[in-house]
Amino acid sequence: MTLVPKTVTFPLAILLFVGQINWGLAQNINPMSVSPAESDNSVAAELKSFQLADGYKIELFASEELGIADPCAMRWDEKGRLWVLTIPSYPQLEPGKKPFDKLIILEDRNRDGKADTSYVFADNLMMPLGFELGHGGVYLGEQTELVFLKDTDGDGKADTQEVLMSGFGTHDSHQTINSFLWSPGGELFFSQGHSIYSRVETAWGVQKADRAAIWRYRPLRRQLDNFLDGSTASVNPWGMNFGEWGEMFHKANDPELFYTVPGLVKTAHRALLPPIGKLVIKGSIIEMIRTKHLPDDLKGDFILAGYYNNKIERMRITDDSSGYVARQLDPILSSSSRSFRPIDIKIGPDGALYVLDWYNPIIGHYQASMRHPDRDKMHGRIWRITATGRPLVQPPKLAGQPAAALLDYLKSDEHWIRYQVKRLLAEKPLTEVRPALAEWVEKLNRNEPNYEHHLMEALGVFESHELVYEDLLQQLATGKEPGARAYAAHVAGRWADRLPNPLAVLEPLIQDENARVRLEALVAVSNVPKPEAMALATQVLYRPMDKFLRYALTKTAYALQEAWEPALKTGRLTFKKPLHQAWLVSVLPPSWYIPEQYRKLAGINNLQPEVRRNLLLSLATIGKTPDIEFVLSQPSAQADARLLENLSKLEAQTVTPLAASYLQKSLSSKTADVTIAAIQLVKAWKIQSATPTINTLTMNSQQNPRVRAEGLKALVELKGRPVLPLLQKLVATSETPTMIRLAALQGMSELDVTQAAVATVKEMQGAGLTANTMRDVITPLIDQRGGIKALTAQLSKTALSKPQARLALEALAIKGIDAPELSNRLNKMAEERTILSRQYSPEYVEKLAKAVQERGDAKRGELIYRANPSCAACHALNGQGGTIGPNLSAVGRGLSSRELITEVLWPNQNIKEGYNRVQVETKKGELIQGIKVFETPEVVHIKTTDSPKTRIIPKKEMAKQTETGSLMPTGLLDAYSEDDVRDLIRYLSELGNK
Repeated sequence: MTLVPKTVTFPLAILLFVGQINWGLAQNINPMSVSPAESDNSVAAELKSFQLADGYKIELFASEELGIADPCAMRWDEKGRLWVLTIPSYPQLEPGKKPFDKLIILEDRNRDGKADTSYVFADNLMMPLGFELGHGGVYLGEQTELVFLKDTDGDGKADTQEVLMSGFGTHDSHQTINSFLWSPGGELFFSQGHSIYSRVETAWGVQKADRAAIWRYRPLRRQLDNFLDGSTASVNPWGMNFGEWGEMFHKANDPELFYTVPGLVKTAHRALLPPIGKLVIKGSIIEMIRTKHLPDDLKGDFILAGYYNNKIERMRITDDSSGYVARQLDPILSSSSRSFRPIDIKIGPDGALYVLDWYNPIIGHYQASMRHPDRDKMHGRIWRITATGRPLVQPPKLAGQPAAALLDYLKSDEHWIRYQVKRLLAEKPLTEVRPALAEWVEKLNRNEPNYEHHLMEALGVFESHELVYEDLLQQLATGKEPGARAYAAHVAGRWADRLPNPLAVLEPLIQDENARVRLEALVAVSNVPKPEAMALATQVLYRPMDKFLRYALTKTAYALQEAWEPALKTGRLTFKKPLHQAWLVSVLPPSWYIPEQYRKLAGINNLQPEVRRNLLLSLATIGKTPDIEFVLSQPSAQADARLLENLSKLEAQTVTPLAASYLQKSLSSKTADVTIAAIQLVKAWKIQSATPTINTLTMNSQQNPRVRAEGLKALVELKGRPVLPLLQKLVATSETPTMIRLAALQGMSELDVTQAAVATVKEMQGAGLTANTMRDVITPLIDQRGGIKALTAQLSKTALSKPQARLALEALAIKGIDAPELSNRLNKMAEERTILSRQYSPEYVEKLAKAVQERGDAKRGELIYRANPSCAACHALNGQGGTIGPNLSAVGRGLSSRELITEVLWPNQNIKEGYNRVQVETKKGELIQGIKVFETPEVVHIKTTDSPKTRIIPKKEMAKQTETGSLMPTGLLDAYSEDDVRDLIRYLSELGNK
């Protein structure tokens, strides 16, 4: 039976808009592909393109001949059939057409290692990106909906469709809900991407997830939760997996790999989860090697889909305290075919590695027209990789077996078998499973090497039926294996609303000798909405902390805030140690706390420096003049550069003579960072009494240049325009150190952009400048409101030499500044008469692309690339260079020379998501531009080309925030000949091909 297709209609205005967009894109890209289409798309040709690691063999398992064109996900069932989701309508259904995507079942009936039969389980689907088998049917992520498909009459086709949840976002068709996978406890995990905003109504309340997030669905309870939204653990998570003891990992569709557990705390508080490692080039999906068929040296390794650089990548994880660290190893497979696009990988029932091949020269979602003729709608493959000389696994008959007959398979070394068995047990009646499982657990041999792991698997079956089994939980919680105790902690958190006393189970675990057990216990405690849960959570501080524990503990403080804060206020919450309360208040200061309480906590002995710092900062934030005096009187504060720096970000405070005298100790510090931070505080709070000291520090030629430069900036704030003569003198004196001269230019720029422009141009005329030092010279002026205009005007009066003008153009490129009038002025001085087309022209792209193909010199192009500092300032290449622009290490695998020409010459034609130029103007007139990394209601994090550190800008200091196109300025290559551009493009087009 065919499912009734949905009718897709669009309002007329949207149809017109879509039509305009597609026409525009077609004009921009037409008629060539993003990556050159293969001249031979045959299976044989692709097979020849593979370079396989020694000891392996690759064969075709299935191809488009069995109907799997444009496959995007696959799952095995207990019968050894492979289910494949195909989406030929991707990336956009044509308006007025009915959906036609399919879920197909493949069978290898003659067991020769190649599928020979296929049939459609469900069709007329609307661009689903993920699915999982379970409960006698299929869970499918179909755009806005999580649906359940079932075949009720046994004809092999779905005939019922139930919408389980709706309200998932669909802003971008390649980021809708995807990557479905069962947890060891029968929870369905999946994810969404950066452009998605979801509002899902459930019986437990409306679940909200903005941007990228990870979802968890408990089917029997219809309970849906999300974690790590706001793109705090990848802008596009795609692929997850669970370790042997239930530890969760997920993969970004970018290079990063994450250990998910610290982020599995339900809270709206957002913080970036630290990755545990990353690939050189982005990839997706995680498959863990847990089969006897593949070599022992592969066991436990992660296999990842290198869809961008046409590889099957490999990573190995090792312990890192409570978490892990991952490193990249040599790939299992590489392909010279740019159409080989692995996007899913699964171990099969025979232990072989199965690779889902999207097979498409175009992987860009927006870099090419959605109607581009080279978007491959005809092909799709599944490849089978086996280890030579090693026997295949012979899977047991699982289908149709009773629960009692399945249970012993939970002991299997083959993860595929255990995964299928647990899925089957989860869908059997509880009346059948419960007695059989209880008896099986009772009869287990306690002396078996994997006894506790068998118990863990049994506990997971009980979880999948939402059946609380406290005795088994307690047994694992006191187990010998750290993994068993960690999993018990996890389950105690899941059952927290049904256990009589979950905190009693978790208390010994949160102080466990094993850091990973403590982490799982900490995350579990976050599920107990009681004041005493927060007190217990802080007991993790008894033992050494790491980045994963700190992350989870902070999240837990926010998750339990509604429980612990009222109790703390009324005195009903007590902690084992005052240090624990001090930590909590330092991380999440209560709004009702008064200065005396902060003073008391800050006076506790043996506080961690960070805790004391935060307490003193909170005191200064809410306190009055005597409290500022108290803070500055503390010896720890006087020597704490970070605290002094943070104090300078507060609103200006009244400083008594006594408080100023305390600050003198910091100004006199032998540590430059402390002195600099103290100067910044003097500047921010305008402490005039410190002016003589600042003046002395600044004019002392023996003083650290960094201190002098910071002092000069402070004098500008303290004295204003009267300091201009000093600034002019310092700039005009050739003996003045560079750092001091630049600080003087910055001061002049803040006080008078016209005078600063005169001084800046003189500096630009200096000898020995490079593109980077030229950038340093112009930055103070152009980062001020009106600075670019003033510099342009001054250059109309004072000329630069050709080399100087060229350096200035390169400096603007490094800055990422798009200033047409200034660039035109400099181009005239440089006498650059570009023959490159300034207006986008498909004909010009075609002409230049032909020249790249026929005469391009990659070696010369590399010299051109490396001679242009603006390239390395923004882009990483093989691990070196900036990160503010896209990684270029394998750009030739994803973009054709035609597309590279467009990206380089007309960067605003296509802007990769996450790389829009953001410009912030502060209330003081400073201009800050770069790419937005992260945003909260209070601050914006911006990565700039000026510093490897991210700028954190409080929104209260912002006058305006705008997005202004690509950070890569137009006209970047105006100074280059067409031959130069030709060779540069040839070099870029070959990156990643070796």
